[in-house]
Amino acid sequence: MSLKRKHSNVEEESSLNEVVHKLEASVLSSHENLNNIVEIYKIASGDDAEAAFTAANSLGRIYSALWTKGLLKRAKSQQQNKDSTTAAAAKVSEWIRENYKQYVDLLKSMLGNSNGPIQIAALRLLLQMIDKEGQSMCKSAGNYVFPNDSFLEAIEIILNSSDSSEHLLRTLAESYLNAYDDLRLYFYRDLVKLASPDYDPFKNRSKRGPRASSVQHSEVFVQNAFAVMNQIRTMPKTSNENMSLWVALPKNSSDAEPSVLSPAAHTRAFSEAWLALMRLQLNPEIYKQILLMMHKRIIPHMSDPKLLMDFLSNSYETGGSVSLLALNGLFTLITEHNLNYPQFYEKLYALFDRNLFHVKYRARFFRLLEVFLGSSHLPAYLIAAFIKRMARLALFAPPAGIVTAIPMIYNLLKSHPSCMVLIHRMPEYDSETGEEKVDKDCDPFIADEPDLSKCQALQSSLWELETLQHHYYPNIATLAKIFNEPFHKPQFMLEDFLDHTYTTFFESDTSRKPKKAPALATQPPTTLIRPGDALSDFMSL
Repeated sequence: MSLKRKHSNVEEESSLNEVVHKLEASVLSSHENLNNIVEIYKIASGDDAEAAFTAANSLGRIYSALWTKGLLKRAKSQQQNKDSTTAAAAKVSEWIRENYKQYVDLLKSMLGNSNGPIQIAALRLLLQMIDKEGQSMCKSAGNYVFPNDSFLEAIEIILNSSDSSEHLLRTLAESYLNAYDDLRLYFYRDLVKLASPDYDPFKNRSKRGPRASSVQHSEVFVQNAFAVMNQIRTMPKTSNENMSLWVALPKNSSDAEPSVLSPAAHTRAFSEAWLALMRLQLNPEIYKQILLMMHKRIIPHMSDPKLLMDFLSNSYETGGSVSLLALNGLFTLITEHNLNYPQFYEKLYALFDRNLFHVKYRARFFRLLEVFLGSSHLPAYLIAAFIKRMARLALFAPPAGIVTAIPMIYNLLKSHPSCMVLIHRMPEYDSETGEEKVDKDCDPFIADEPDLSKCQALQSSLWELETLQHHYYPNIATLAKIFNEPFHKPQFMLEDFLDHTYTTFFESDTSRKPKKAPALATQPPTTLIRPGDALSDFMSL
């Protein structure tokens, strides 16, 4: 019985698909069969998923043909309708537009479906309709026109839907936004409208007065918007570059150059979109990802990178790993865009705490620190403060952190000879006895002083390095003893020490062949109680 039901279902689906194809052929062959559109729409909105999919694609081909023939074009005035077409033809055209609107609404509902393949098909059909609509609008206007109202509605559904699949977002970005410059341009503009409709990031004002530091928006919208923005990789750079447009330029355009061909328009839209996204309430993961990509993928394409100053400054002052990630973008603004950031080194110094050697982005921080402290124009007291703080924290750091700190200190001493006094400071001796003076508070360094000029690091010494020479891990003890030798060796390549972990240490030690076999056992005893043992005084066997 069940086999018969399955067989009947297959036959029913096959018959529905055949019906759809026949109805489609009849509509495309003659305008007298336009009523068959209603029948196809009923199947498209029915419960049979496969037949509905076939019917939706069929309607897409039908309406594409009707757009091309001009039957979906709205007349400019009623008088023109009476002069150019019959009343019956105008009524038919209005009927087609009403049914077309129902079809577009159906595609929008499919776009919000939880089924990934259905979402992809709906997106493809919607963009296909936008293409045909745009071509019709360009033909009527005589210049380039993009049907952004329809595109905005589709983008709004995608970004606000919790059912938008990862496949849908990736397809939107990779297959359409990365491939077509006009779609990307209007996506940026629509994102700004959806994220902050009353705010102009370039004028820093809104129609409703000053805004809060962040705009409240749904978490789903933020996640979907960033997922799409993060996958957009292309950006026009020169006006001579051939741009790929989804809605083609009209052949006889009255405009000299539409805005869609202007790189400045793309750059401005890119800047507005990212600024609007950064003003939303970002979760920590997205916040960190934006900071990670800031200096390579956002700042180079901004029309005015200084607009990022508030975002990066606030991030830098947050503390913890967020501050570490904000360093790269902030340093780019300082060095390449003449940003004046007061007390930069004081705040950088404040980031040095015990957590620094344990965070995930430790290697990234030390790469930047090497650049920040590399200038020979920095005062000696400032370099000495960083060296001393680094050495003090190394006493409590894991081996992977110490292996990074020691080469860093060595390189700073080599680059700034005025700080060599930290390792060559001689002890004081009593004039009468000739013995070395020992004071438990002999180190003048003030570890909790935030002002680099007042922490007295330059009057101190690096006794911490002497302590590290007795570290339990032999490799660190050996590395620390380099300060006992003359500074004739070249600077360390810091990159060779940044990515060490307990795993790399273990693999290195276990893969090394020992020069001498270690002792694994003592001489076996011959008696239960040896002479000289404590028990030998109380008993004898």
